[in-house]
Amino acid sequence: MKVVHINLTGTAVIEEPLTACIGYFDGLHLGHQKLIEEVKRVAARRNTRCALITFDPDPWCVIRGLQDIAHITPMKQRMRIAEAMGIEYWIILDFSREMADLTPQDFHEKVLKPLRLDTLVCGYDFHYGRKGEGDAQSLHEQTDFDVHVIDQVSSEHRKISSSRIEELIQEGDMEKAARFMGRWYDMEGSVKGGSHVGRKNGFPTANLRLQELYVMPKKGVYVGAVKVLGTWHRAMMNVGNNPTYNYQEAGSIEAHLLDFDQDIYEEPVIFRFLSYIREERKFPDARALGEQLKKDLATTRSYFEKGKESALCD
Repeated sequence: MKVVHINLTGTAVIEEPLTACIGYFDGLHLGHQKLIEEVKRVAARRNTRCALITFDPDPWCVIRGLQDIAHITPMKQRMRIAEAMGIEYWIILDFSREMADLTPQDFHEKVLKPLRLDTLVCGYDFHYGRKGEGDAQSLHEQTDFDVHVIDQVSSEHRKISSSRIEELIQEGDMEKAARFMGRWYDMEGSVKGGSHVGRKNGFPTANLRLQELYVMPKKGVYVGAVKVLGTWHRAMMNVGNNPTYNYQEAGSIEAHLLDFDQDIYEEPVIFRFLSYIREERKFPDARALGEQLKKDLATTRSYFEKGKESALCD
């Protein structure tokens, strides 16, 4: 997949005709996937390349003056997913205050038109230009490229959206979030050193160091999976502050890998959240904590014994 940056001071030349979808695509959920499927369908019929147009930084950072925003899928993760879906060009609009202030007409003339698009695919609720004044209807009014508008994708009488999936993750409803995304919620990082309290209790854990700002799951214990050294492993995971021992104000994400005992410090890992078990709580002593962890471990093993091994794959 080719990555192309576009800004207002220069024009990137793409020689091949493109069929593209446009949006931020956080989570690359089922609604986004419908846009990509339409891009692939049209591109095959019109003999064009498949492209995705997105923004960096997140437009809300520029519009609201924020330093950073937590995401379901950071940019690099989105790029890998999109490439696996068949996207051939990942076009990044270097979003600035100047770009945010463009009128819809200027956005079309200075940003979209130079791309020499054959067809642009967008959602029914796509907006662009200053204060979101441009929409799917105004795109239809220009004559430089065709426009295909995709209707709302819903589940349980509600629109599937990045904000709805973010809510589900924060509520700990990982199964429903996975249904809306078409895959499990993954957080990527590396293993950092911890307090070793878990090892003393018979439950050694890998502590996740994040390089990106992710939407944080609800505090508590989860059935999960961890990919490390190229292999997926069953895991019991915890998100929280470790209130019984070594309280951490900033919080931590850690995983006990089942039937695993290797040194993986500093190794790249993927933590996958599968099912919420219980809330995090403070126990009176190590024995009480250990007894509860044994129950959580039994719950985790039972989950995988019920035919959920498919979660242990890319």
